[in-house]
Amino acid sequence: MEEIKILWTGGWDSTFRMIELSRKNVVIQPIYVLDSERKSTDNELKAMDKIIQDLNKRDETKAKINAIKIIKKEDIPENKEITDAYKIINARTRLGSQHDWLARLAVEYKGIEIGTEAGTPDTSHIIQAINEFGKLVIEDGIGYMDKEKSSNEGRLVLGNFRYPIIEKTEKQMLNIIKEEKYEEIMKHIWFCHSPINGKPCGICHPCCVKIESGMEFLLPQEAIKRYRKSKKLEKIFGESMANRIILLCIRLKKKVDKVIKIWEVKKQY
Repeated sequence: MEEIKILWTGGWDSTFRMIELSRKNVVIQPIYVLDSERKSTDNELKAMDKIIQDLNKRDETKAKINAIKIIKKEDIPENKEITDAYKIINARTRLGSQHDWLARLAVEYKGIEIGTEAGTPDTSHIIQAINEFGKLVIEDGIGYMDKEKSSNEGRLVLGNFRYPIIEKTEKQMLNIIKEEKYEEIMKHIWFCHSPINGKPCGICHPCCVKIESGMEFLLPQEAIKRYRKSKKLEKIFGESMANRIILLCIRLKKKVDKVIKIWEVKKQY
């Protein structure tokens, strides 16, 4: 059986690909990079363990899913040529700093899959980088860089990956998840930047994006309520202050609705 290596974070894109692969006769080798500065590590690892357990219970699962291989970020070998190439790309596209060490990791795991969904240069820094520094080729739905038609920087930083969902939008993936009835598994994914009691907050940017993209089922009801209340507060105080008020209310065990009512009464005078 073919072994497919995949960068997995427990998030939407990479988990969608894990589900796709689980339905094939392949061996899946998930790889997780442990970043000591990443606050969501524990939540992501717990999410991935639950997802693997649930996938292995599904009748549709044909793949053999190996244990997650965890690699410490600091153990990824330095590579000056790649880092210099990344700096050139970053200067023009603001490509995230993780793409430096991910590119260095991909030297050791050539052909590793990375979850980059469909987008435009205006909405995605990695799509912009691919367009400006290389030539993307699609074969059987899988994207990869044509190294002969890509710049040296593109080859070094982006050329050792496979891009299996680069033609799929988040909406298309959501439709597939619903059609194939994988919602319960996707509920385990992790995306929140500011969890409250170990659950998604409903007010950080990733939570808002998920709600506004029609993915309310990923969040608990308390988070949905916080989101709706934050939108009311935004009209009064602005986004940043609204989120601070909600978090303060949670700490002080005060009701957000009461804050809104007090403000509305004050406005009358």
